[in-house]
Amino acid sequence: MFSYRHGFHAGNHADVLKHLTLLTCLELLHKKDTPLMLIDTHAGAGIYNLKDRFATTSLESEEGIVKLFQMKSSASLTDNIRHYLSIIEVLQTQSNQLETYPGSPYLLWQSMRSLDKLRLMELHPTDFPVLKSNIDSIQLKRQDIKIEMMNGFSHLKAYLPPPSRRALVLIDPSYEDKGDYFQVIQTLQEAIKRFSTGVYLIWYPILSRLESQEFPDHLKKLCHEHQLPWICAELRIKHHQELGLSASGIWVINPPWKLKETLEQDLPVVQSILEINGMGQHTISQHEY
Repeated sequence: MFSYRHGFHAGNHADVLKHLTLLTCLELLHKKDTPLMLIDTHAGAGIYNLKDRFATTSLESEEGIVKLFQMKSSASLTDNIRHYLSIIEVLQTQSNQLETYPGSPYLLWQSMRSLDKLRLMELHPTDFPVLKSNIDSIQLKRQDIKIEMMNGFSHLKAYLPPPSRRALVLIDPSYEDKGDYFQVIQTLQEAIKRFSTGVYLIWYPILSRLESQEFPDHLKKLCHEHQLPWICAELRIKHHQELGLSASGIWVINPPWKLKETLEQDLPVVQSILEINGMGQHTISQHEY
């Protein structure tokens, strides 16, 4: 939906879960030298100003990355969380002031090797030129990057299967349109038929609406139909009756080896820092075939 702007939500607790998991997957996948195709179907603007009118209207980052960033010197942090925060810190003009937050396109770009390919899709007519400007300003000539104003649901199949037969695909629409839940499942069905061995990351909000409540079961059914292993991590930071999004999840199809063990170290730390009034909770589940 064109009314949705991720700037209102940049750096919230859902971004922390999503981006920490994304960076962990990339690090584990890069243990092999084979080139990776990195694909973001709903890329957004790429980089966000936490001091602009969007972020300061919602203040959602105050419940997410702001609290975590304030703990960057804490001995309780895992190496993965430190790595995540170090990427964010580089973007700041002053090391102790958090003003800029990297979206998934920036994190994918920052993590890509010279042999990898990056494909970014964004349909929003306002966010797309901002995304292109942000990535063009940091892109090196040797990097294989394409930024397209396309519908990520329908255009994903154009990149599958990748020449190297290795890919990480991030799918994280806004879900403001309840049809997005169906679109994600349909897109995954088509993608898996073309390329069943890809690593697919699907972020989703945990809401009271029926489509949201049933969504994990639909993902589980899809994985069972195709006999694909999966890991699901969910993070709640406050009671569901509190204002704003209280919880979200990330579903990983064909998870890299050791992902579950790494998340089991990271999420208790994240929960302890972000939880409000002791209402934090996290779960990690998996199924292998």
